[in-house]
Amino acid sequence: MKKLLVVLLTLTCLAAAAFADMAPTALSVSGEVTYGIIANGNTSHDGWPNGYVNFTATADKYNSAVLGLSWWNDAIPLTQNNPGMTITFPNIELAYVKSDIGGAMGVADMADPVMYAGWGVYEMPSFAVTQYASERLAAIGIDGKGNSGGAGAFGAENGGAWGLVALDTKLAGLVNVVLATDGNLAYHTTPGPYGQELIGLYGNVSGIGFEAAYATKQTKSGFVPLGLKYATSMGDIALTVMGQYVYNANSSSDDITYNGKSTWSVGAKAVYQGMYTVDAALMSYVVTNGASSNVGNTELKLTGDLMVNLSPTVGIVASPWFNFDSAAKDAFDALEAFVWVKAGIGIVRIGYFYTSSDITDLKTGVDYAPSTNEGEGGVWVTLDLTF
Repeated sequence: MKKLLVVLLTLTCLAAAAFADMAPTALSVSGEVTYGIIANGNTSHDGWPNGYVNFTATADKYNSAVLGLSWWNDAIPLTQNNPGMTITFPNIELAYVKSDIGGAMGVADMADPVMYAGWGVYEMPSFAVTQYASERLAAIGIDGKGNSGGAGAFGAENGGAWGLVALDTKLAGLVNVVLATDGNLAYHTTPGPYGQELIGLYGNVSGIGFEAAYATKQTKSGFVPLGLKYATSMGDIALTVMGQYVYNANSSSDDITYNGKSTWSVGAKAVYQGMYTVDAALMSYVVTNGASSNVGNTELKLTGDLMVNLSPTVGIVASPWFNFDSAAKDAFDALEAFVWVKAGIGIVRIGYFYTSSDITDLKTGVDYAPSTNEGEGGVWVTLDLTF
């Protein structure tokens, strides 16, 4: 891995030198702000479950830089004497340069290396089929979220950024090869210290998406994520199926998150006429709930969605969760259901969130609701502005 670090740092210096010679000629801004409130007969909460803005400076079609600021879930006490008063300061979520080396050299059709360097994340592509997307087990890489998986690609607005360098090279327009490493070894101290490195490949051939990688993910021996996804259309029906497996090469003492266990997931999605969607994903997970007698073992959980788009601006979504831990009191774990209405850049969602209150359940988090309302659920509404 030391050789990988040297190679990537060398390429970063070359890319940075090329970028420094070009003054940015265009600046674009994008972002999202969400505010919401949830309440029931006992309690209520409001909050800003999402908020970020990204600034992209483009020097030319091959070189750009991104600065991303976020402030969601980052409220801090305004004064020590009155901790109930809070103020939210933006965090630097992303700060990186991107250089299309192959494009600039005119060899992109054969080999197109794209260099990323700075503050962000790099994760393998996501093969999720559900709204919650918790089945994206193979979408691991370098980020600050442990082994939870992520959205895929560099710089995704999903938190947990690190200082890192990544080289994503597309070969013959078919297969991408990824090399990435981070420089935050001092922060990886449980049970390490261990760093984060990623070697992987991914692509899509004839509707079959694939990915395979080796990622250390702050552990001694690392993980081998594998994923396949197939998408096809039959008349008015679009069908997607996927399967993922993550081999854990660590012992339980080296990997406190997964207790040395390997995990898998399978899922499918069917869309009829672009209006009606049914999807589901079954996944294995390592029980961490201390109230369960199966702590440290793998159990199964299931999520899915029923979605109806009544028009391009109005829709309905219902997303249940089921927990098949034999020690759980309730198999029906949670439900998030809502109606959404879109107008311009805004989306209003009005829904209901239910979660089981038994201590043996999953404690499933929310997807669109502003919070779990201290685990009590309730009726909620959010306003989401995207620009």
